Amino acid sequence: MDIYRFAKRLRFHDASRASQCHASYDGASPGALLAQLRDECEAMARYALHHGLPVAPETIALLSALIDGMPSDTRPAVLSGASSSTAPSTAPSNETANATPRHSTSAQHALASIHRKLAALIAPATPQAVTLLDEQHRLARPLAWLGPVPLIRLLTVAAISFLIAVIATGLSPEVSADNVERGFLDSHGTQLLWNALFLLFCAGLGASFATLFQAHRYIAASTYDPKYDASYGARLILGVIAGLILVELLPPRLFDQGGMHSFGKPALAMLGGFSATAVHRLLQRLVDTLDTLVRGDRSADVDAALHTRRAQAASERTQWQSELAASLLDLQQSFDKPDSADTARRRLAELTRAMLAGDPFSPSFRPSSTTFSNDTE
Repeated sequence: MDIYRFAKRLRFHDASRASQCHASYDGASPGALLAQLRDECEAMARYALHHGLPVAPETIALLSALIDGMPSDTRPAVLSGASSSTAPSTAPSNETANATPRHSTSAQHALASIHRKLAALIAPATPQAVTLLDEQHRLARPLAWLGPVPLIRLLTVAAISFLIAVIATGLSPEVSADNVERGFLDSHGTQLLWNALFLLFCAGLGASFATLFQAHRYIAASTYDPKYDASYGARLILGVIAGLILVELLPPRLFDQGGMHSFGKPALAMLGGFSATAVHRLLQRLVDTLDTLVRGDRSADVDAALHTRRAQAASERTQWQSELAASLLDLQQSFDKPDSADTARRRLAELTRAMLAGDPFSPSFRPSSTTFSNDTE
């Protein structure tokens, strides 16, 4: 019954509160943290109910009671116990006003506990992403069919714009296979402008497709974080630049030996825009090759360093064997003393500790000079 009441109240919840929640999170309101807890718990509970996750009925009942006891402006809570709540009085007395901080602390603790349980239940989805997607869904924006969040809508518009631009520039008689293959140095005037724009739009189409596809993965998994929105714009710009570099600024015979020798410049521009990281790796490989030509082959230096390490390891192993043999000899000579049993136990304990510590060159591991002097006397 409590689950039904909670779901019914959420279904008819006023959508105007969603437009005010971001304004209350900026820290200006004293109840900003409590408002964030309430909104995220409510969104995560709705997410769990919609996806059929095994949420405890007691959690839903307690959350519904807590939310019902919070006014929308200051969001105080009056909670009489761990699993019950009382409705706020319309004319609070002095006794109620004095008791509010204690009850509010209990309500905040209960909300924090519910928030932790729901966050673990919906993982790997994050409370921030679930709350943001829930708010955007309830706002019912006119362009919501383009994407659930503003970033997806912008990337979708960018992809559609690049697609229309590719088609529009391709309609020009200046854009042809022969003119595109001529490149920047063999073209001039409007012919160069139209073909350069065509290649740029092809690269932008590939970049927008890759960026939109990657952003949709985070939206589908409910792990989207708005703080990375600027990085998608940077990826879009880098993709356009990478596509132009790949088709115009790199040597045309660079791909003759691979499987890309049959690709035309528009396809290469789209591939460059789709994976700006691959173009960066290609340029880095060319820089490394040039660096090797200038500085020479460094394999001899690597072999020399490896030989030095092996010689050092062999020297350390020989020293370790010498120290171990000396300690065993010292232990053998200690049996000739009157207190040979105690001395042998002590030497064995020192030897064992040194072996377990991996420090065979410690002072306790080395044979003592007193042993040899006593034996000599």
